[in-house]
Amino acid sequence: MPKELKRAIHNSVIITLVAGVVVNFQGENMLTSLLAMLYSFVIITPALWLSYWFTQKLLQKRK
Repeated sequence: MPKELKRAIHNSVIITLVAGVVVNFQGENMLTSLLAMLYSFVIITPALWLSYWFTQKLLQKRK
């Protein structure tokens, strides 16, 4: 597994858990919290991976 993908998944899981906790503390039910977590994971993981991948490509060009 590429290191950019591992890093994206790791950071996405952290952000997903924070989003779920925030939604739960706002008084929503567990299903809404889980759906918010799923949505966060699905949206954030590819965005982070693309960001990390693009940054690595830029750094390699500069060397």
